[in-house]
Amino acid sequence: MPRDVSFFDSLGRLLSLEREAERARMEALAEGLSLQQRAEQGLTFLDLESLEEEVGLGGRVLVTLARKDRARFPARLDNGDQVAVYPRRAEVKEPARALVTRATAMRVQLAFDRSPPPFIHEGLLRLDRVPNDVTYERMRAGLSRVKALDKGLGRRKREVLLGNEPPRFDSLREFTPTRPLNPEQRDAVARALAAEDFFLVHGPPGTGKSTVLAEVAAQAVARGERLLCAAASNAAVDHLLDLCLDKGLRAVRVGHPARVTPRLQEHTLDLIVEDHPDRVLSRELFDEAFSLLGYARRQRTQGRSRERFSNARASTTEAKGMLDEARALERKAVRNVLERAQVVCVTLASLDSGVLAHEEFDLALLDEAAQSTEPLALLGFLRAPKVVLAGDPQQLPPTILSPEAAKAGLSVSLFERLLADHGEGVKRMLREQYRMNTAIMSFPSREMYAGELRAHPSVAGRTLADVLPPEAQGDFPPVLYLDTAGKGFEEEQEKDTGSLFNTGEADLVVARVKELLAAGIAPRELAVITPYRAQAHALRERVEPLSADVEVDTVDAFQGREKDAILVSLVRSNGEGQIGFLSDLRRMNVALTRARRHLFVVGDSATLSGHPFYARFIESTQEGQGYRSAWEWPDPADAL
Repeated sequence: MPRDVSFFDSLGRLLSLEREAERARMEALAEGLSLQQRAEQGLTFLDLESLEEEVGLGGRVLVTLARKDRARFPARLDNGDQVAVYPRRAEVKEPARALVTRATAMRVQLAFDRSPPPFIHEGLLRLDRVPNDVTYERMRAGLSRVKALDKGLGRRKREVLLGNEPPRFDSLREFTPTRPLNPEQRDAVARALAAEDFFLVHGPPGTGKSTVLAEVAAQAVARGERLLCAAASNAAVDHLLDLCLDKGLRAVRVGHPARVTPRLQEHTLDLIVEDHPDRVLSRELFDEAFSLLGYARRQRTQGRSRERFSNARASTTEAKGMLDEARALERKAVRNVLERAQVVCVTLASLDSGVLAHEEFDLALLDEAAQSTEPLALLGFLRAPKVVLAGDPQQLPPTILSPEAAKAGLSVSLFERLLADHGEGVKRMLREQYRMNTAIMSFPSREMYAGELRAHPSVAGRTLADVLPPEAQGDFPPVLYLDTAGKGFEEEQEKDTGSLFNTGEADLVVARVKELLAAGIAPRELAVITPYRAQAHALRERVEPLSADVEVDTVDAFQGREKDAILVSLVRSNGEGQIGFLSDLRRMNVALTRARRHLFVVGDSATLSGHPFYARFIESTQEGQGYRSAWEWPDPADAL
């Protein structure tokens, strides 16, 4: 579909709609609420006090806070959340800004880029979640830069992105894989390496998308290319870093260490630079400069003599010179570390951070590309002439809050649009999966991938019996659907958030968790997922006391993950047959494809089967001997 450059202006307008929707959502949540109500909504955390302070990653100051009464927090904080910290009772002009580095039910650790103000340690505190507009500004700037590409290779790149010119490919070259690849994976690697503009790797669940990306990275570096690995989420970037390190590549992770998986933090730019000789010298200069500035302040406040002002002026001048020299040494150290790196791993939103402002690459790998909005993914195209996008349009799409922006196209990823514009020739779909038992795979394969997935022989027949003790007994087929129709387990709505929960289903899931743990499943290989936050919260409170290693989360948060056993609570149960966003089948595709050996789904067929997809799913469990009625199921009260 031919387009002109006004297309990028249109994307910019949709981006503005999305930004306003996010602001409106935050304001609507907070509007008219007392501080106590804001706390109940998880927008504000009250009556906190500092417990300890330490110097942490990259020289940042880490402060641990807890409630004064040492009670649990009423809502959950997540690593990477941005917060503003105020004194609980006093007024301040500017709050202290920090990043959550570690959060538990009763404690939160904050990272401050500079020494926090004294009030942090002088009384009770209030902590507010804050929105971050930096990413929006970077996406808007990126759209303007892509639009302005109007000469030479830049213009060609822009026309390919607009769908006006076809992408180019070099001839396929033979290569020696660093590990065994199946024919589809090998072809995907070869075609990705031959791409001169872009290539799409379509990786359905468990098909080895990561294997392909790792091989592309290793082969590209071997032929002397400098590589950028990027994705929308920190978790995906950490995964890319892991892949590159496993291949023995010199990879550097750019970004706040607080947002990086702990075991990978030693590979962050911040920590590597800390040991560089130029950075060591710069720290000494900073210390001396701050000491001189302190001396200058004291000279000004201790008297008004000409000599004191002269001393203050001289000290300030000398300190400014030292600060300039220290910053120059820091920049030199950063450049040196980045120049030595074969691979730079970073989130798309951080690509335009100061340290990478002028860095260019030969090839960019964008993972989770079907989950990134187009303006975000375009930032990768501004840093490399060739881009490989990997993802799965049949799993979760970009998260868009504005219905108007979503309807107008912001919910369509760049991966999907490039495929629609240029056709199947720019894509390779991986079809052999290495995760699921054939019975678990069959339904999503038929519904979402035209029946094209096949299970590798090593996983096709795997069951829970293979990992449970020989004496374990239980009803553990690969797929089990527990039908609650007629039991009266009606969905309920949380008053404050509007999210849904279902206590009857929760009882069944908790009983199933107990049964599986008693049978001997490793707690780390069991997870409970649900589409609704309220149900996830209710289940987490009941499952955590059984085992802290059993994960409980939303379906959306579990994309990209897998476990031996997955329990799914669908929640919806009402007389009107309303299923809400369960009608987005990509979300259900994610839910049904996380389990390796045992998938347990609880739902109300009377509500769900009005939708053809769910009717077919329930029918498939009946055909596969995996259907059970809650009327014939053990009473969960016996296990509670």
